[in-house]
Amino acid sequence: MDELEYLDEFDLDMSEVKEHYATRKSVAKKAQSLLRAGKDGAYVNLALGISDPIGNYSASEHQLGPQVLANNPVAAIIKLARRFASGDLNVSHLPRVIYEANLSHLKISIGSEMASLLRPSSYWVGNVRTIYCHLIIKHRGDLDRANEELELYRIEDASSEMAYKIWRDIYLSMEHSFGVIERIAAARAGEQGVKVGKQRFLWLDAVCNSVYEA
Repeated sequence: MDELEYLDEFDLDMSEVKEHYATRKSVAKKAQSLLRAGKDGAYVNLALGISDPIGNYSASEHQLGPQVLANNPVAAIIKLARRFASGDLNVSHLPRVIYEANLSHLKISIGSEMASLLRPSSYWVGNVRTIYCHLIIKHRGDLDRANEELELYRIEDASSEMAYKIWRDIYLSMEHSFGVIERIAAARAGEQGVKVGKQRFLWLDAVCNSVYEA
């Protein structure tokens, strides 16, 4: 199978992808603005998907936002967010920085989503949606194998070093797949007369969202 056919089964509607991208981009700008303005409470509620699920799907879909907020000082969450926003953190170090922050219920899925919305040109989202898309590419369009492997990443043991290694490895291995997804999305967008989003990782996030929702 040609790599451009890996996502054919999902019949991507690129207008819907573009609409989701625009919404996510707007929420990202809001998150960035709140953090810069020092509106810590409003930022944390958005970044944890509490005030708006689009602010963090990983937290919202599993009702983890309130648990993160109840079990960690707001100042500690803000400290991690400012580290993401600073621009001095290489993506290869992102998983370790998230785990070393030692925030209850806030690990790679939620943390990488926070990071991506603050710096969408630097960090990609490593949640169930993007991982699923990555696994389809990894398994060359074989959905059964992708679904089987996805089960390994559905439950994250916050206290497990093994969980950290699994999530770190899957997160850092996604970049190659994103290149393939990007080419597929560009081809579909061209066919449908839709302009590709400029913020790469938010655009790819929107594509993966459509695949996962399908």
